[in-house]
Amino acid sequence: MTYEASSILVATGSRPWLPDIPGLADSRPLNSTSAFELTRLPESMIVLGGRYIALEVAQMFARLGARVTLLQRSGRILPTEDADLTEALTGYLREEGLRIETSVRVREVKRESSRVVIHALVGDGDEEQEFSAEQILCATGRRANTENLGLEEAGVRLSGQGEVLVDEHLQTSRLGIFAAGDVIGEPAFVYTAAYEGRLAAANALSPELRQRDYLALPWVIFSDPQVAGVGLNELEASRAGIEVDVARLDLKNVPRALAARDTRGFIKLIRRKDSDELIGARILAPEGGEQIMEAALAIRHTIGVSDLASAFHPYLTQSEGIKLCAQTFGKDVAKLSCCSA
Repeated sequence: MTYEASSILVATGSRPWLPDIPGLADSRPLNSTSAFELTRLPESMIVLGGRYIALEVAQMFARLGARVTLLQRSGRILPTEDADLTEALTGYLREEGLRIETSVRVREVKRESSRVVIHALVGDGDEEQEFSAEQILCATGRRANTENLGLEEAGVRLSGQGEVLVDEHLQTSRLGIFAAGDVIGEPAFVYTAAYEGRLAAANALSPELRQRDYLALPWVIFSDPQVAGVGLNELEASRAGIEVDVARLDLKNVPRALAARDTRGFIKLIRRKDSDELIGARILAPEGGEQIMEAALAIRHTIGVSDLASAFHPYLTQSEGIKLCAQTFGKDVAKLSCCSA
């Protein structure tokens, strides 16, 4: 059957991806979908990966009672984030009993009876180590669903990983064909896919094209404590050649955290050097996701750090942490009274 249209929107999503490791596919690995279909808790699990999904699922299974080992290829979990954040989160996860190994180069995976055995090199050495568990879960990324669609034959360019390449209007290299969601790659969130779908559909039907805008895109990793961010971190600012001032406030200085008796983590605000412009924020906190929108709106609407520091924030709320961190650019908040301006 043939269908004709003046415009086409490709929104075929993505699927879990397995790296090309000998024996991995034959070991019957779980992914972030099939793991939730298990009817029995495995006594042990190896998780390959060290980013969003890997951390969330690994901690969940550990809290359910499985012995979890997380193997990360990079030198640390969340390798695109600043070291202070990743090191703190790693410490909290290890305190819960998760085994986290970084700089892991997996050489081979084998299914031996009721267990999976992994042979890998860890760290800078060449000595092989063995890891084994009842189940293995692969959280090493996703790949766009672009096979067998005839896209390249239609003149639509794809990336080396098979993602549809689009411009700032979400139009592909073929006039009249648009794409949105996971099929175009990062950022791969539910809410960005919805945004892109609406924008692509509007552009497909309108003579005036609007550009996508991720200036103040907030995101959350639902670990415990959560990791939330918006804008640039210190590492990204440095790579972009932007000089910054940084304010960091440990949660032990936030009254709400003290009242909740959970002071794990910190709030970090990043502003352009010698200015009032907020360009990024990172929050490591039990409910960090509930705090990040204030920073996102400040970036979006150019609300200065001094405005955050002077604005009314109800005492004993999570949002007060943003105010206190903003004040940290010029004051030692540990020496202030509870309601000091």
